Amino acid sequence: MAQTPAKAPVRPLSGIFKGVKYAVNEPFITGALLYILTRGPADIRGRILGPFRTNLLSKNGTQRLAKLITALKWLTAIGVAKRINLGLNRLALNNWTFGRPGAPFEFGPSKRELVVITGGSSGFGYEMVKLFANKARVIVLDVSPFPDELARLSDVYFYRCDVTDTPAVVNLCDEIRKTHGNPSVLINNAGIGIGKTVLETSNEQCEKLFQVNLISHFVLIREFLPDMLKMKKGHIVTIASMASFHAAPGLLDYCCSKVGALYLNDGIRAECLTRYPGGEGICTTSVHPSWHQTGILNSTVTKTLQKHGIVPDPAINVSKLVVDQVLAARSGRLHVPLSEESKSGIRYWPMWYQDMMMGYVFPKSKKGFEFGKDKDSKLSE
Repeated sequence: MAQTPAKAPVRPLSGIFKGVKYAVNEPFITGALLYILTRGPADIRGRILGPFRTNLLSKNGTQRLAKLITALKWLTAIGVAKRINLGLNRLALNNWTFGRPGAPFEFGPSKRELVVITGGSSGFGYEMVKLFANKARVIVLDVSPFPDELARLSDVYFYRCDVTDTPAVVNLCDEIRKTHGNPSVLINNAGIGIGKTVLETSNEQCEKLFQVNLISHFVLIREFLPDMLKMKKGHIVTIASMASFHAAPGLLDYCCSKVGALYLNDGIRAECLTRYPGGEGICTTSVHPSWHQTGILNSTVTKTLQKHGIVPDPAINVSKLVVDQVLAARSGRLHVPLSEESKSGIRYWPMWYQDMMMGYVFPKSKKGFEFGKDKDSKLSE
């Protein structure tokens, strides 16, 4: 069950820096300022520049102002280019359509759609079950007991299931189809983490992690995608992670499983666009949360993170975005929070810059957080 995190300590300088960074990267702000300084009314321009006449513009004011205008031109052009790139990426991720081909979804009080959620007893899944309950029939697969508050919801059905047992999963999927019909939404949400280095992790632990975090996705997609194609509608949601984009020491198995989940999402999208009749009606969404309070983070790790200024957000922040995405019948890639989106390109940074930013080169502070560094930073024993 999601917990409300403690409030993060207030850092005025950090807030100012974020504000300046936002303004510099927002073309509406830089463009507006550029227009005012070059074509705006003289009185408004005077009010803006007035406070700087006695300091920054007191010497060589004309040249400095010209340099500022040049910088604003570049910032505006780069910002517009980024916006265009972002828009084209979102269009591509939505199968190059502004809407969605295929049969319409019928979410609402009639509950004609059937949603399958793995790992629905806690964390993101728990919140998604609650949010979907009024819009669709919901099937929950989880190895953990089902909370009473969810069991009381109407048209919500729980199946105790270990997703690492492939034959059992296949049999259960057949039972679901016979009892409830064909799911139109599959949310591969179940996930586990260990938080130890490779040499501290056993083969059995590693195999189980990949079975839960990745192999089960393949199994369930094979079970439910064929009928989605026949219905000409479907949505496959993959709960990946920001770990999909970075191989963090002490978390390598988890990161590898999550980059695999991302590639599976992207690959299924490509196959639906090119190989499967009716595939254009299938939505695919990968979700990349950062620090969020789910069952993966035990209480000890959560407290350790908070000591380092990292306060996990509530699970509902992710779950609501996922449900909104499904109800809107949009494909895409969700970074939560949105500010994390820029970090998804970390693999394209120069290697020397990656090493410097991650602290691999210069001596790091002993106070820095790293998974698996000590007993308080391990997700499981």
